[in-house]
Amino acid sequence: MDHFIDSMIAMVQARYPLEPTPVPDDLREIRLPLGFMTLRLNNWRAPKVRKVNTMRSNVKLPRLEIIALEIYPESCYDIPMLAIDFSCMKKKSFIYMNFIPLFSDRQYIQRHIECLRPVVGRHKIGPPAKPKEWMQPYLHDCSIYAMADNSLLESAQACARDYLSCYLDVLDKAVPVTDPDYAQRVAGAGLQYCEQLSEKDGSRKMLGRFIGMDRANRIFREVIR
Repeated sequence: MDHFIDSMIAMVQARYPLEPTPVPDDLREIRLPLGFMTLRLNNWRAPKVRKVNTMRSNVKLPRLEIIALEIYPESCYDIPMLAIDFSCMKKKSFIYMNFIPLFSDRQYIQRHIECLRPVVGRHKIGPPAKPKEWMQPYLHDCSIYAMADNSLLESAQACARDYLSCYLDVLDKAVPVTDPDYAQRVAGAGLQYCEQLSEKDGSRKMLGRFIGMDRANRIFREVIR
């Protein structure tokens, strides 16, 4: 899976130069005794983007490998945020891909998210999983939220690359918001999602079981969001 996430970072780098940004020393790389669990975090910034974040984690027992890529545009752009997460277990993998919308009105969805429809049409990743209640306002017809058999991993990785490519196309076209009232709404919507993520995402509690809730909370507040 390292090669997979490296390939996605290379896709971003090919179109937007990435500048590494610091991650606190005690959070950047965490290793538990006997290699029971490892965690590595990286952050970059790029033109139009305030943060690109990757997470790589491995747990020995029960076997679990996690890779995640998030892209957060600067708050002056009204485009969605991007999330691509794979949590791979022995036989199945939880797969999540999403253009996280700031707003749910038809015009916004049509402008920024409908471009994904050919991507999700090419790749059938399922069956769907039941999302947490807090996430439901951020999901749409082109979101992928599935618990898939590992036989679909290769197809899911191809889908993720297409998903990312589509997002970079949206980013290419993004222009700064000039209306002050709308700009305030855009910034507020992005902040609200980040607050929801920091407080309610279930993976924070899972991480806390391994590395302690203090470090898990700091990862979500200082590194990921």
